Order: sequence, then C-alpha cells, then structure tokens
Amino acid sequence: MCQFIDDTASIFPLADLQRCMVDSWEEWADDFKPLAPRPFGFRAVWVGYDPALSGDSAGLIVVAPPAVPGGKFRVLQKCQWRGMDFDAQAEAIPTITKQYNVVYMAINTTGIDQGVYQLVRQFYPNAIALNYSPEVKDRLVLKGLSVIDKGRLEFDAEWTDLAQSFMAIRKAMTASGKRVTYEASRNEETGHADLARACLHALGNEPLEGVTANNTGFMEFSN
Repeated sequence: MCQFIDDTASIFPLADLQRCMVDSWEEWADDFKPLAPRPFGFRAVWVGYDPALSGDSAGLIVVAPPAVPGGKFRVLQKCQWRGMDFDAQAEAIPTITKQYNVVYMAINTTGIDQGVYQLVRQFYPNAIALNYSPEVKDRLVLKGLSVIDKGRLEFDAEWTDLAQSFMAIRKAMTASGKRVTYEASRNEETGHADLARACLHALGNEPLEGVTANNTGFMEFSN
C-alpha cells in the first residue's frame, strides 16, 4: 500500500499510519452504520474542511471524538471534491450536517478560502475559521503527530488516499529562512494534502495537551 509514495521526507511515516488502519465495518459495527440515514446516530462528531481553489481538490473529514479522555479518534467519513466552485462546495456540506450531529466544524479561511467559510456560516453559524499562520500550522501538525504517535487515530484500512495525504506533508523553511514550517507536495492523487489537512482541523478541537482534569473543553494550516 502506498508503494509509489516516498515517505522519507514525510513527517507522517507510512509505518505510523499503518497502525491507524482498521477494518471499520467489523470493529465499529456496534455504533457506526455507514449505510444508515444517520450513520452515527445522534452522537457528536467533529468536522474539518479544507476548501479548494480552482483546479485543486477539497477535503472534508468527519471524526468521532474519543468516548473517554485519552481515547481514540475515529474517521467516520471522508469526502473529496474536485472542480467545484465555492458555491458548489458550500452546498455539499449541509448533507453532512443532516447525516451527523456536528458539534464542531473548522474550515481553512486562508486567502480566497474565506469564500466557502462565509457561505457555510449561513447554515452553520458556529463554524470556526482557521487562518493559517505559522503558529496555527504548528499547533495542528503537532496535535496530529501526538495523536498518531500515541495510537489514538483510526480510519478504514481501505482509505489509502487518506494515508497518502498525510504522507504528503513535509517540513520546509519559510521564505525568510528563519523558521521551520510545513508544506504539502501536490499531485493528482493527494491534491494538496486536503484530506489530511481536514483531519487535522477536526483533531485540533482537542487541546494540544489532550483533555485533562483542568481543561474539559475542546479548541480550533499554509497553503
């Protein structure tokens, strides 16, 4: 799997991502019914979205948060749309809010991506805007690394595109050369790592240090 992807420069190595892969139809059968009108019933989910510019692909991820502090995140659904303008992207998202009890949604609003966010807020006013600064990018990547390193992320073993998307994220230097940042290589299969970015948006609702006795709330990447 992913045999054509060189992960030597990736911050999310293939070996770590393989540990996230499960047979979701069997292991999640008790509470997740993918073909049902409401696949996860009325249980809460978190959604991350990375809009698309012209020619890019957009990625949306639905995550079931841990049932207990320190538990596992499960990626219940992924959507990837290509060649859709902002209106079409925004019109596709309400389907998700009707299928799931979405209690958190975070959207990349960097630059022109702001357009999708403004349209989504018309039907989901609580959507969180993520304007990719180096600090926001660092926090989301570090959260993803922590969750995956601790074996707290699960997704279906058939979703090799999600694994490839994570593997496309690499370290780079900023234009000034003064600090490390993260960037995504672009190709036809992974887009600009939109599925991985969307997943990181959702995971970012849990504080970087996780849920502790002193923080019971949950919180909020560059092109």
